[in-house]
Amino acid sequence: MSGHRNFKELVAKMSPERRARVKAEADDLHREYVLSQIRQHVGFTQADVAERLGVSQPTYAECERGSNMRIGTLQKIVSALGGELSLHVLIADHDYNLQMPQSLSSNVC
Repeated sequence: MSGHRNFKELVAKMSPERRARVKAEADDLHREYVLSQIRQHVGFTQADVAERLGVSQPTYAECERGSNMRIGTLQKIVSALGGELSLHVLIADHDYNLQMPQSLSSNVC
């Protein structure tokens, strides 16, 4: 015996409460977030991020609300939040990890 169990068997043995927690965690992994939700989740205010970017809070707020943000701007904001931006292109059944440009404009928003 390989020691591996069927996932359905493992789930069937879980309590309803545990199954609900596991489902909520899995749903959270697949959730789509807007930038303000990510910022709040990691514990930053708009003023915190603005300071890290070297812009005013109103300027950053405009970035966060923007509907047509540059990739370079988004990359800088994600970096200011302590993260790393990665882009994926999904075409048919292929998932391509898109390489980020090395030189991006120094402008924010």
